[in-house]
Amino acid sequence: MLHALPSLALLAQLLAAPAAVTAPAGAPAAPALFPFDVDTLDNGLTLVTVPTGPSGTVAYFTLVKAGSRDEVEPGKSGYAHLFEHLMFRGTKAVPAAAYEKKMQALGADANAFTTDDFTLYVPTIPKDSLADLVPLEADRFMHLDVAETPYKDETGAVLGEFNKDVANPYWKMDEAMRELAFTKHTYGHTTIGFEKDVRAMPASHAYSKAFFSRFYTPDDCVIFAVGDVKRDDVLARVTKEYAPWKGKRATTATTPEPEQTEPRLKALTWTGPTPPRMFVAYKVPAATNLDDVAAMAVLTTLLLGEPSALNQRLVVKEQKLLSLGVDPDDAMHKDPGLLPIAATLKPGATSFEEIGAAIQAAFDGVAKGGASPAEVAAARSHVKNALLLSMQTPASIAINLAAFTARTGDVHALDRYVAALARVTPEDLARVAKAYFTPARRTTVTLSPPPPTEKPDSSTVPAKKKFGGV
Repeated sequence: MLHALPSLALLAQLLAAPAAVTAPAGAPAAPALFPFDVDTLDNGLTLVTVPTGPSGTVAYFTLVKAGSRDEVEPGKSGYAHLFEHLMFRGTKAVPAAAYEKKMQALGADANAFTTDDFTLYVPTIPKDSLADLVPLEADRFMHLDVAETPYKDETGAVLGEFNKDVANPYWKMDEAMRELAFTKHTYGHTTIGFEKDVRAMPASHAYSKAFFSRFYTPDDCVIFAVGDVKRDDVLARVTKEYAPWKGKRATTATTPEPEQTEPRLKALTWTGPTPPRMFVAYKVPAATNLDDVAAMAVLTTLLLGEPSALNQRLVVKEQKLLSLGVDPDDAMHKDPGLLPIAATLKPGATSFEEIGAAIQAAFDGVAKGGASPAEVAAARSHVKNALLLSMQTPASIAINLAAFTARTGDVHALDRYVAALARVTPEDLARVAKAYFTPARRTTVTLSPPPPTEKPDSSTVPAKKKFGGV
């Protein structure tokens, strides 16, 4: 249920708008992309209300600032993702079947997703359903009640999802890349968790309750009400329903990752047919350093985006690659993380070593001052416009606001990021290329198809007998 904003005029204004001016530390940049109100209840729950005009729909998203990063206990990876499932299992007042029936009656598109740093619950509803949705959401966040039998059923569903994931070569590469790059930090495991931990989940019903009480607390949650809403109306409803919620978030004792001092490499062999693939990943700083995050987004767009010289050479002209890409959003993490570059090789056309060297040479060239002001301006404009074009619905606005909030701790971080983009210079690109995109900070994972099997010598193979002319 993705409904466009009431007019494309707003989007046009955003694309044409001058950059936001720099604001003092802790204050929002101005002018804001989407003006919004921020209210905090006495129990610590934050409400962000973003009116976008009379679209008739509302994204009522709840951010829980806990992800797989918070799974610090050995043997207990995957629980943030498990709760993405368990949160739909109902309460004593509204059991799972009743919750599903009520949500269908409201016309709600309800779902959720988990990341390294947060979990986001994403119901989108018609405007007139908001009054009935708020108490439903408040009930499940305050009173989730999952008995042992449905708990075990849901852990089985998660295991099924895990088994599906392992059939994807990219998932296997991601798992290997994380384990190789992170020796101490919890970014070393995937969001779904280690296989042994997922298989052990059915016996950990009591632990799941403890996990819920640690992180599903009002001070750890932010509600984003985006769309056809009014601040006073939403605030009154949220205050009424969530005021009784109690609890304080537990502290996550993550272990900082030691500095990487040399390149790391792991080669995988896939069990079935696949083109050769590789991840070339670099250690990058935490998202709180928005100036560097913005510079890295411009840098990777300039060097690896579809119009880039490297992409055009390797994919279009020389046809050594089937694809080359990077998602600047991957650089956004609460703690220092990884920015992976993905390449799919054309079989027999090149080698992993050649592609890795070409990518490194591109960063080295910028580190030496090889980016012109015109190139930087074009890449900077592309990054900003792509971001704005991705926010044409209440849901997409809410997702972006939530992601920036979770990773930086600042509800105004999206505006600050756009302001930082406008300030990126060629010197900034040279600085971040030199600081972060170096061989010492690089982790490479390659994946190859199985080696060809040798055909037997026909002279040594007995002739097959024929039966009935078949």
